[in-house]
Amino acid sequence: MFQRIRTSCLLGIKAIPVYVEVDSSAGLPGFTLVGLPDNAVRESRERVVSSIRSSGYAASGSRMTVNLSPADLRKEGTSLDLPLAIGMLIASEEIQAENPEKFVFLGELSLDGKVKAVHGVLSVAMTLSKKDDVLVVPRENVAEASLVEGLSVVGVSTLAECIDAIAPGSGIRPVRATGISHRVLATDPSAPDFASVVGMEGVKRALEIAAAGGHNFLLVGSPGSGKTFSARCLPGILPPMSDEEILECTRIYSSLHVLGEDKTESFWAKRPFRSPHHSSSMVSLVGGGQHLRPGEASLAHNGVLFLDELPEFNRNVLEALREPMEEGLIRISRACGTVTWPARFMMGAAMNPCPCGYSMDPKRECSCLPDSVRRYRQRLSGPLLDRIDIQMAVPSTDPQSLMQKPAGESSKEIRERVVAARTLQRTRFKHSHCRTNSEMTSDETKAFCEMDVSTERFAVTVADKMQLSARGYYRMLKVARTIADLRASKDDAKKAPVECSDIAEALRYRAFSGLNG
Repeated sequence: MFQRIRTSCLLGIKAIPVYVEVDSSAGLPGFTLVGLPDNAVRESRERVVSSIRSSGYAASGSRMTVNLSPADLRKEGTSLDLPLAIGMLIASEEIQAENPEKFVFLGELSLDGKVKAVHGVLSVAMTLSKKDDVLVVPRENVAEASLVEGLSVVGVSTLAECIDAIAPGSGIRPVRATGISHRVLATDPSAPDFASVVGMEGVKRALEIAAAGGHNFLLVGSPGSGKTFSARCLPGILPPMSDEEILECTRIYSSLHVLGEDKTESFWAKRPFRSPHHSSSMVSLVGGGQHLRPGEASLAHNGVLFLDELPEFNRNVLEALREPMEEGLIRISRACGTVTWPARFMMGAAMNPCPCGYSMDPKRECSCLPDSVRRYRQRLSGPLLDRIDIQMAVPSTDPQSLMQKPAGESSKEIRERVVAARTLQRTRFKHSHCRTNSEMTSDETKAFCEMDVSTERFAVTVADKMQLSARGYYRMLKVARTIADLRASKDDAKKAPVECSDIAEALRYRAFSGLNG
């Protein structure tokens, strides 16, 4: 008897429909598996046979031929165990199923018949569009699958329970998914508070602008000046994620099976803040490898990718970030296929101005030779720096001020302004693909950066004197637009034009020449 069972496999984070075709025929007992299975799929035979026996059924004495269609797609992972077992049992006529074509099975089997959780369930759930489709998943994955509103989901704990659920007249009704029922609006509790930052008002202002408009930033200062600590306060002022952003992040983290302790109701609820070590390889940062997995840039999607000690990263690794910083996605082409991952992140970085770190310190003398300083700074290319909107010098902190009680604003107060500015942007871009000011195209920048004649003349004049590139000019306008949004949010105004003061402040963040002088 022949039986076809629906399931799915992942290619990157994309779910590809797969059919498990099982043919049971007379002859010597045997098992043949074809269709480009990897080692984990090839070893599934032992798990499936043992699980079937533990569930009270006989491992068929007939000859089984299994094809994983499409045959030219490499199948990876253990999620094919459950559909393989169901297909073998139906093909050998040991069990019956009511309309098996409507079920999509995912699950790993243990030797005692239990169904274990698998990764990538959300990606599979998002591909099911038919109203009568029913997704059968391990019980631990039900909450994740239920993020897709309207989908019918059945959670099972054992193979025997799955068999009972699909049997004719079982009476088991699938759970109708309701989508994301609530959002976590609180700030990241693990992030330090800006109230703990002593002084450094200019740095806090720059980070507020970066958070409000999604702008890339670079902090340059002496060792111990507070660059890294200030940047790690950033998650505390970022706005909450929308339902769409939550689904995007959950899909990425689920594909890697790394939801872990950070998950809330089986979805990723807080904006990511990824800080990879400077020894990270290109594959770990942008993705790829033998199994085409997303890297740190995609894990930072809708959040922050913070690169501390920026010049210590391999230059080729940094150059690989240039395209995703512009496009918001990563395309990887290999012999085994081409995948596209979302990578809309805000890149933050921190670095010392020279190898010894003290060329900008007024109290300590730099011990570096001019050539070593030049080579150190040349590790960062001009095109990469041109994509960083905010470049800020971090002054050294006076030790006497460290004993004073911090009197600055808290992250909660700053976050209120950031959320208000993001609300203005959400209204502005409701008919656009953009979510923040930093994502505007040149045409959108011209349209949304309203300026009077004198302000526009001022912007063009100073950009010419500072020899800004076309990209640098438009990025300056985007930062000025964010500054105007922060000003407008204070007055509860729906829209505020860009003024000369906004341009001047934006230029201050583009005028930092410590890396080029």
